[in-house]
Amino acid sequence: MTQKRAAAVAIWAITAALGALTPSLPAEEETSKRPEAVRIGMVDSLFREVPKPMLSLVMQPFATLMQQQTGLTGHIMADGEYTNLSHDLATDKVQLGVFHGVEFAWARLQHPELKPLMIAVIQQPHLRAYLIVRSDNESNGLADLKGADLALSRGTPEHCRLFLDKFCKKEGHEPKHFFGKITIPGNPEDALDKVYEEEVQATVVDNVALESYKRRKPGRFEQLQPMLISEIFPAGVVAYHPGAIDAEALRRFREGMSTANQSALGRQLMTLWKLTAFEPIPADYEKTLTDIAKAYPPPEVQARVEKKTTK
Repeated sequence: MTQKRAAAVAIWAITAALGALTPSLPAEEETSKRPEAVRIGMVDSLFREVPKPMLSLVMQPFATLMQQQTGLTGHIMADGEYTNLSHDLATDKVQLGVFHGVEFAWARLQHPELKPLMIAVIQQPHLRAYLIVRSDNESNGLADLKGADLALSRGTPEHCRLFLDKFCKKEGHEPKHFFGKITIPGNPEDALDKVYEEEVQATVVDNVALESYKRRKPGRFEQLQPMLISEIFPAGVVAYHPGAIDAEALRRFREGMSTANQSALGRQLMTLWKLTAFEPIPADYEKTLTDIAKAYPPPEVQARVEKKTTK
């Protein structure tokens, strides 16, 4: 199945699911005056593999979930790169912003006044990336994999891509020029299978996918090993600018979304976004943001460093 067709199938599934899941509102609520919609911006990298004409449809489950859980109506918009979203959040053009954790760390370097409201969790509040090879692979490091084949599954998380890009650039190349061929399996399990079956020499997956593989295929898992392990990445986050949204709306959002995974409707809507829970900000979240911004500087900073080193 081609990537475009896969995206179309996913969009069709979301459309069908929303049609079945979106609750109807009572007549008196439909006719009553509703509060102004909360303006929510989402960073474009959340939708890396989604065609732009389909973005509004893909974002709809978040708005539906929010209204179901909090009673707040959301006006959702794709808001460009993290620099654009952080600017719009800081200048109150949007009231809430949804970021990858690492991109929020970058946003905070420019706008330290932005605050995290809740994290969006995929089973675990901390993220890691792993470069996986077979246990019998005799390579001494990434340099020995130059020219090898890599499996990078569809929907690979953003932090895994950043991790791969960072270590390949340490060897002097972008991933597409470092590896001989990059295949795109449908999911991380298929990618790990390809390493086990020696169709490719390596893959990059996150801790959630790796632990799932360990449970499902323990025998195959034992024949694999990590060559590289990333730093801890912060979870995705819903952020706000103090004063741009009233305290009552923040309270309703925080309380309502914290129980979203406790209803069948909430779980199904979150599944469309591959989320398992919205959770309070962990005690170590600020430290994780600081650490990851040092380990993975913003792209514009990294570009300046690379330009200097090539002169």
